Amino acid sequence: MSDKIYFLLLVVGTMSCSAPKVIEQQVFKPDGRYDSEYPVKNLSGELSYISKTVKKLDCIAFYRSYLFSPDNTVDLHQINDSVLELNAVGSSVTNQSVSGTATVVYYANNLVGMLTCAHVVDFPDTVVIRYDNGTGPVEVLSVKLRQSNYVKGLPSGGSTDVVALDKYHDLALLMKRLDDTGGDGIPVLNYPVGRSKELDWGSLVYVMGYPLGNLMVIRAVVSKPAGRLKDRFLTDALYNRGISGSPVLAIRDGIPNFELVGIASSAAAQNFFYVKPDNEAAEYINTDETYSGNLFVDRKRMIKYGVTYNVSIETIMDFLSKNNDQISANGFIPDYFFK
Repeated sequence: MSDKIYFLLLVVGTMSCSAPKVIEQQVFKPDGRYDSEYPVKNLSGELSYISKTVKKLDCIAFYRSYLFSPDNTVDLHQINDSVLELNAVGSSVTNQSVSGTATVVYYANNLVGMLTCAHVVDFPDTVVIRYDNGTGPVEVLSVKLRQSNYVKGLPSGGSTDVVALDKYHDLALLMKRLDDTGGDGIPVLNYPVGRSKELDWGSLVYVMGYPLGNLMVIRAVVSKPAGRLKDRFLTDALYNRGISGSPVLAIRDGIPNFELVGIASSAAAQNFFYVKPDNEAAEYINTDETYSGNLFVDRKRMIKYGVTYNVSIETIMDFLSKNNDQISANGFIPDYFFK
């Protein structure tokens, strides 16, 4: 019994007399590259300012939809108001809506310029649905009546309009002219324009936007794909609907050296097809009984989280340069962008 007690006391004494370990503190050394380590200084102040430059963007398009019988002979090349009225068996007004993020990159003379993704604001003028799985006569023809773009948090003024649009690179520039007294203190994302080509494996970036309508900051790690993605780069950001158009910023040699390296565009997704009951089926269906109503095949796109595509800053600057004449014609001064 005494041996056991002696042994325990010896262990305690040995542990208490051991010298404390000295942890070597890492010294930050600027190297001119984008940082891949976590910041050693508080960046809340910088992120707070960035949050004031990103706005929630809600777009809605209204359509008049015309329904045709299965035996109609409507020719889409000869569509006009009289043809629609004579051949349609019914019509209704429908709408489509998309939400995203708009980043303020310009403000001068009460004119606000905002960068976003083309797919957020680009609604087709005409939508056609055909019978027989897309191969038969026209079933529904929808014609766009009007479109409304609303940017939350801006002072009153004119409508928010699309100045320039590039579907291929998924970029759009928006403008809103404010009232004479409404433009005081419009924060602009005025960080230096970076170089996405200098991002490397593991570079840290920050994304600020409105996923699912919530203002959030997301920290992500860059992957540097070789070959085909020359105008884009990949991160592991957890993309949700509404983040499109959010600025992507990297840090070069510590806080507060943020640089704009791109905007978030899209996420990888996969289509899933499933069988569903008729839209007119009862709200509650007993899953323990055999369903006897009509069944239809529908499609749902499922986001593959953690694979986010971002448009590079070089592509953005090229987009502004190619549309310089149109941008200038709307009252913008090209040299004032991002300032």
